[in-house]
Amino acid sequence: MRSICLPALGVLLSLGTLVNFVGTARADYATDPAAPLAIRATASDDVQPKLAPAPDGGTYVSYFSGTGYDVRLARLNAAGAFVWKSTDILVEDRTNSSTTDYGLASDAAGNAYIAYDVGSSIICTSIAPDGTTRWRKTVSFAAGGSVGRVTVASDGAIWVAFIEGSSTRVQRLDAAGTASFPTGVLLNETSASMFSADIQPSVDGAVIVSCVRYTTFSGPKILRAHRVNADGTKPWAAIGTSVFTTGSLQFGNFPSFIPDGAGGAYFCWYTSSPLQSFAQRVNASGAVQYGTNGVSVTLSATGAERVSPSMALGADDRLYVFWSQRTPNTSIYGVFGQCFADGVRQWGDTGAAVAPLATVYSRAWATAARLNGGIACFYDDSSSATQDNIRCGILTAKGSVASTVDVAVNSGVKYRLGAAAAPADGTLLFWQGGVSTGASDVYGGRMNADGTLGPAPSSNPADLNGDGTIDAADLALLLSNWGNSGVGDIDGDGTVGASDLSALLGAWMS
Repeated sequence: MRSICLPALGVLLSLGTLVNFVGTARADYATDPAAPLAIRATASDDVQPKLAPAPDGGTYVSYFSGTGYDVRLARLNAAGAFVWKSTDILVEDRTNSSTTDYGLASDAAGNAYIAYDVGSSIICTSIAPDGTTRWRKTVSFAAGGSVGRVTVASDGAIWVAFIEGSSTRVQRLDAAGTASFPTGVLLNETSASMFSADIQPSVDGAVIVSCVRYTTFSGPKILRAHRVNADGTKPWAAIGTSVFTTGSLQFGNFPSFIPDGAGGAYFCWYTSSPLQSFAQRVNASGAVQYGTNGVSVTLSATGAERVSPSMALGADDRLYVFWSQRTPNTSIYGVFGQCFADGVRQWGDTGAAVAPLATVYSRAWATAARLNGGIACFYDDSSSATQDNIRCGILTAKGSVASTVDVAVNSGVKYRLGAAAAPADGTLLFWQGGVSTGASDVYGGRMNADGTLGPAPSSNPADLNGDGTIDAADLALLLSNWGNSGVGDIDGDGTVGASDLSALLGAWMS
């Protein structure tokens, strides 16, 4: 980059530091569903994206990539531009031939935490907002572990859960990565397996851990919920609270859950026989709120298969659950949803149709999201084995579809959808997919509050990263593209130059 004389900025910031921090790589969330933003697209499989909030309204995106499924992390700003100069960073060079699940979280200071397996060990690595490694800790013990999961508690402590033998072990780390407990906290039951499915924050520095519990390989599998306090005590039942007691999860299904904001949690899952979806709430004391087996998403459990539910807590404190529905033994698929108020169905006995039943190749990956204070559902609408289209139904409070938006219609399959909140009442969606079933890339997009795609509308063209404030991050973007066209060309003359810099400084901190 050519040298620039900017004496007026000497008291504001170190330009060398900023230019090194923010690279020249520029991409934004796409406005065209036929050309979504590629986060990671290589000749190897790029798989299993996860999201966590990053500073300035941005997001962290983690994924596995390369022949050994290396762990990588990218940071995007609010507009969808890569923040780090190298686009993403290598967190862990691995030699795995297959993958398991893993965890990604971030804290209030903008630090990211990733928990994953390396051989028989569980590693938790912390990455600073500038992309440097803060620390890397092995949290498993001599017995080894698999399937690392991570969250940040209300007191800022980092918690990692992992499977150890037939049990689950949990460890708490402080900001420096120092373990709180010599041998962690064991979650187990005599003569039963207790495998961690998810971990989320509760209140007062505690966490809730959900586990899949079963006694025999072919026997019924249910969900148990455990609370672990900051001091390692377990105030709920020693074997955990049974989220449901009748029926069984499908083998290999480890449902996630969400905090209820009051120390408890909401759960949703589907049973294998019959294939039906349910919801449950467990309060801060560990008591189930919707009966011993939860509440089904529809009044009848017959006539349709209702699977793979996803949920979101609305701004109205109601629970919204969406699922994929199929008429048994047919190619008739749809996507439906249900609203719950204190465990009572609000959208009728059969739920609301986001995508009505129709003869298609498939409709799957229903993914709940909040949008502009309301609720939306992303889903995969498949026309063939090699072509999927991601759409989004935006729903009214009464369950009718206000509009349906095409999110990604580029060539290839699309799956493992994951949504997260975005600034300005928008929502993010990331997924994995590829042109064929033998390769996969990671993509992402943003839907705005008004249902449009792309970066959030900005009232000031100097807000280059779309986070609502003109500050050092915008200045760094402008300087990194000095003399070129594109980002930073505030006056629209085709070149980033002195007039653009003047405009940005005139709007500083507005």
